[in-house]
Amino acid sequence: MNVPQPVTARLANGLTVITVPRTNLPLVSASLVSLGGSTADPADKAGLNRLAANLLTKGTATRSADQIAAAIEALGGQLAASAGSEGLNLDLTVRTSELPAALGIMADVAANAAFAADEVERARGQAVDEATLSLQNPGALSRIAAARAVFGNGSYGSPAGGTPASLKAITRSDVLAAAGQSLRPDQSVLVLSGDISPGQARSLAEQAFGSWRAATPLAAAADRPATGEAPLKGKVIVIDMPGSSQAAVAVARETIARSDPRYYQAMIANAVLGGGYSARLNREIRIKRGLSYGAGSSLSAGRKAGTMVAAVQTKNASAPEVLGLILDEMKRLGAEPIPAAEMGTRQAFITGGFGRQLETVEGLGDIVATYVQSGVDPSEIGRFMTSVRAVTPEQAGEAARGLLAPAGTTTVIVGDAKLFADDLRKRFGEVTVIPLPELTLDRPALR
Repeated sequence: MNVPQPVTARLANGLTVITVPRTNLPLVSASLVSLGGSTADPADKAGLNRLAANLLTKGTATRSADQIAAAIEALGGQLAASAGSEGLNLDLTVRTSELPAALGIMADVAANAAFAADEVERARGQAVDEATLSLQNPGALSRIAAARAVFGNGSYGSPAGGTPASLKAITRSDVLAAAGQSLRPDQSVLVLSGDISPGQARSLAEQAFGSWRAATPLAAAADRPATGEAPLKGKVIVIDMPGSSQAAVAVARETIARSDPRYYQAMIANAVLGGGYSARLNREIRIKRGLSYGAGSSLSAGRKAGTMVAAVQTKNASAPEVLGLILDEMKRLGAEPIPAAEMGTRQAFITGGFGRQLETVEGLGDIVATYVQSGVDPSEIGRFMTSVRAVTPEQAGEAARGLLAPAGTTTVIVGDAKLFADDLRKRFGEVTVIPLPELTLDRPALR
């Protein structure tokens, strides 16, 4: 497979420009990637950076939201703004010939977003509604509560979308301050992937972004420890939701940052455990026993920390059995040698997905943008396939024992507690039950 190698340049204002050339189609994808994201939210204002991202395309000093959308659509593109745990993103894809005009609009949004008071109120109201709705969704709630329980007050513990209480505390001044710290040339990277050369990329970036200057001095990063105060870490927690038709089970533990040399071994081990339909969790829980429509696990690795979450939704009465199966499979993964054939299947699954992503200019740019925000050298894109295939069953087993073991995991089950709490205590001992009206995601104790 021909994997283009990124070429990096830096403008005088501090903006980094990364070009990933692919000339088979007359398309270019542009991603303006900033550092920050939800991990930079103040402890009492979760959701701040995502709210700021949602407001970026809602008007600048010279363009209204409608004018921004109309101008980009006239070029055959769409400008999307988003925020993850590690930063803010502005993304668009257009024909090569339309790129200069599209970058001009992107630069205007990045440098001159208005954050009008009425737009802030509207976006905050929508965010509060979404956060409130997530409290009624067992699957979403179990994952959010698990992160809070694992990381406590740490940067990775706060809900990225905020809580009703934290969002209501955010002011327009907070939004302006957050955007001023994240959206600035010395904190941003412009990734251009597709039909463009490094020379053309630098020239167009200079033309569109060269006059961009940071409005305020860069503040020192207010890093919160990865674990902070986590009184429920390692415990079995039940959030009692009477009348819930199903129980959502989430088993979580802190793992490693993306830059950790053990990342590929951990990724393969997780893929064997729960990465796909034929992985172990789904095979044991759905295929063999019919206890769920789907079971799996995910490994997310950020700039400073990572999380493994195994998640299943099942009948309320089956929650203790499902939890036992998850923990058993995690233990077996590290205790028994992983068959080479099973390893090969999961490696092919991962490399196949990576190859499909490389086939589009958007996918190519997304990979590099993710590397940037995770603190990984963009040239890693050329080593991914080899690194995945180089992992041995012994290495994956070692990663499973050290990073995906059931010991020390935190469990959150959201469901109708009266239907499974007694059985859960018989199997797993102490259980912390939190009635839904008493739940708060703003505190590590969840009360």
